[in-house]
Amino acid sequence: MLDRSIGFDPKDREARPLGSRQRGFIALAEALVARGHKVEARRNGGIDLDHHGVAWRQLDSAMPPFGGDPVDRVLVWRDAELLRHPSIPEGSDCWLWFDGMVSDLNADKARLALLETGAQVVFTHEDQGRAFDGDTAKRPIVIAPGACPAFAMASNMHWAFESREDLAVTVANSKTGIAQIIRIWSAYVAPKVPGAILEIYAADLFSAMAGENDDVSEELVDMVRDNIDKGVRVCHPMPEADMAERVATARAFLHHGKYGNDQVGQWIYDALAAATPVVSYGGIAKARVENGKTGYIVPDETAYGNLVMQLLADRQIFASQSEAARNSRREWLNVAGELEKL
Repeated sequence: MLDRSIGFDPKDREARPLGSRQRGFIALAEALVARGHKVEARRNGGIDLDHHGVAWRQLDSAMPPFGGDPVDRVLVWRDAELLRHPSIPEGSDCWLWFDGMVSDLNADKARLALLETGAQVVFTHEDQGRAFDGDTAKRPIVIAPGACPAFAMASNMHWAFESREDLAVTVANSKTGIAQIIRIWSAYVAPKVPGAILEIYAADLFSAMAGENDDVSEELVDMVRDNIDKGVRVCHPMPEADMAERVATARAFLHHGKYGNDQVGQWIYDALAAATPVVSYGGIAKARVENGKTGYIVPDETAYGNLVMQLLADRQIFASQSEAARNSRREWLNVAGELEKL
């Protein structure tokens, strides 16, 4: 497995917040090991170590994979040009796991890499396949991602309505609809569920609240301050296990869906694995949430606010949605199993 993003070690997942791209890469590597495979995972930076059965190596290590032993599959993470990486043995059967914007894959360099290597493209969303117009030796397929294991584990401690707090959680940044979510909370949720808390995990907004980020609008910072008495809290993202505990303690996970180009929905899968129903306007959530069963896809602010309020306050509605989310959760182990069938 090859990834060329930020430098990270697998233990970083336990020590600091990692992006969805890195968390998914780690989780899939460990899932493949759990299913009996020998896995070497290479990434930028970090140190060489064996962790949870995965041999972690640096991307540009001079050593051949597995010390020169044969390689059955090469899985390249998102970056098509990595298909030409010198560590890949000649003639290897390659997969490209692609969860980004298809415009990147339609670029000339990416197209050429796909043609030269004959790699199998694995998309994470049907829309990607419809937008892709490149020529490949193998027809692209779609395999949805899965939840990271910490979230399913956290849910085991929070089965009952009473074991959860009057809490809603959202993970976002200042450009993905936070202002509208705060406005909905202020107008529809806070007045009807006194004492309820909305935790917003957004690194850029957190630093802006401390006066350390000028890229976030003053209007948004002022909106947060004006709604502190209505339970709005801005938090810095935490390591995965801590985030899993907070999501599993909540009765609703709030997703916007109208902004950005997310083709993965990692946080949605994580929330559902934590048995926490999701409320969203749509976007990638349309492919990840069973509307009316594991959460809601809503048309407007009124519906959004009313459904969040019901999940926080109505035991029966929450219990039904939470149980359905728990029973239908999809993890990276499922993804590994589907990759085996290719």
